[in-house]
Amino acid sequence: MAGAKRGKTNLTQGSVQKHILRMLIPFWLAILAMISAGVVDTIYLGHLGTNALAAVGFCFPIIFLGNSINIGLGAGTMSAISRDIGRKRFEKASRHGASALILGVLITSFVTIIGVLMARNIVELMGATSDVLPLSLDYLRYALPAMIFIGIGMLCNNILRASGEAFLPSLIMVSSAIFNIIIDPFLIFGLGPFPRLEVAGAAIGTLIASMLSASFGLFLVIYKRRAVRFAGLAKNTLLEAWAIIGRVGAPAAGSNALVPISAFFAMTIIARVLGKSEVAAMTIAARSEMLMIALLYALSACIGAVTGQNGGAGLTDRVKQAFSFSYLICVLWAMFLALIGLVFADKIPALFSKDPEVIKLATNYFKIVPITLAGYGMVFVSAAGLNGLGRPIYGLVYTLIRSLIFYVGFIWMGAILAGMDGVFFGIAIANILSGLIAYFYTTRKVPMQVLHH
Repeated sequence: MAGAKRGKTNLTQGSVQKHILRMLIPFWLAILAMISAGVVDTIYLGHLGTNALAAVGFCFPIIFLGNSINIGLGAGTMSAISRDIGRKRFEKASRHGASALILGVLITSFVTIIGVLMARNIVELMGATSDVLPLSLDYLRYALPAMIFIGIGMLCNNILRASGEAFLPSLIMVSSAIFNIIIDPFLIFGLGPFPRLEVAGAAIGTLIASMLSASFGLFLVIYKRRAVRFAGLAKNTLLEAWAIIGRVGAPAAGSNALVPISAFFAMTIIARVLGKSEVAAMTIAARSEMLMIALLYALSACIGAVTGQNGGAGLTDRVKQAFSFSYLICVLWAMFLALIGLVFADKIPALFSKDPEVIKLATNYFKIVPITLAGYGMVFVSAAGLNGLGRPIYGLVYTLIRSLIFYVGFIWMGAILAGMDGVFFGIAIANILSGLIAYFYTTRKVPMQVLHH
């Protein structure tokens, strides 16, 4: 039992704000490193030309959709484990961790096979032209299998985060990013003895990096922290654990899947209404946005453990404090991003592309959207905090409203009425309206008590 308890932090005592800040910085740096790997990839591929940039843009929603399932499984895992830790049921928490790893491998393997079989049809449906389609398929051939190992790494991360740890789960994410950034240029450009694989090289680099990172994560949870317990698992305990994880994980996966589904529709609208250069510009905007909201993603990674443990212990006032403090961070960070965007609006796109038209098309994103990312942050921070309480349906509804109704709807209207500037204004309006809904409903209507399992 002593081994099972090692590394656990009691989030039900002490300052809620300090707990969030203690976890936030290492998680932010880790997510920043992870997203930076994708941004560096995009910069590398931008040097290969607009076709390569557009090809990865078409792949992004497909990969994101697969990884949304990983994120959902991680949310269900963290919710189940953190609630059990809040109730001092440590052995059950460790069996949930082991059950989650088995479930994750089974589901992501199935999704990968479906993705490989459907890849061509999906990319063609999105409107990829004949010169871009083969590049997209080259990328997906290796990026889709990487989802299995990314999923293992994410689950290991969530198992450790559920116990209030910050450093080791961050280390899993940083290791993946470092491996990726080191490997990619050799395979993309053919440095040294390596062949020049271009777009396919970026995906192979991701596959290798995710395999190494998953191995590191398994070492940490199995041997270093003994946070998972495979001994004693039987059919009935597995099914029980999967049901508990799935009650949060399935809606959370659905919630996260709405983001890439909306990105699929957005890219399809832009490709069919506007053109290839606009798709490349949107790819720059999307990758830059991920970098900008890394801190808010990290915040959502913190709040679930805090609400889960405190909700499990019946401390609803501390749950409310976690939401209030997190919303304040969303607003302050968006104000900072708006300032950076205004100052460097014409400089950032030039890092990704040498095409003057693409640069010009992407520039106004950085003048229009950043201040509204506070609203987007409130949506997924609310969802993550409520997942921790075992209440995932609220996050699913918030994300459905933001992604499929507002985001797709306003992008479609904006593209028709005002081209790429209209697209960016559409994104901004979607962020503002959905953020207000998430904030007011969570603070005034949603119960702050944990749902028991």
